[in-house]
Amino acid sequence: MQDIEQLKNYLADDLSLTTPVRKFNDSIGDVVYQVRLNEDWVETTESIFRSWTGLRRINGEDHHGPVYNFGTSNEVVPYTGSRSCGCGVCQASTEAKFKKN
Repeated sequence: MQDIEQLKNYLADDLSLTTPVRKFNDSIGDVVYQVRLNEDWVETTESIFRSWTGLRRINGEDHHGPVYNFGTSNEVVPYTGSRSCGCGVCQASTEAKFKKN
């Protein structure tokens, strides 16, 4: 009986190494932030999400809106650089930049 318990503990420890540890709580009612990285949707923290210039999702639904500089404590001045999403909501705070020939 003791050998079976040791085997179960060993298997549980071994299997835990094959799956990544989830650092985000996706319980009902909690917000899940995702950003598009290459071809995958990756869960992230709110501070990274709010400063991501690429495509974003909240709870699996596309999110469009302003982006703020990483590490800023308030949402006073949005980021004005280029964005991946071309919709009017995401492009509203961007400024046109001209290249020199």
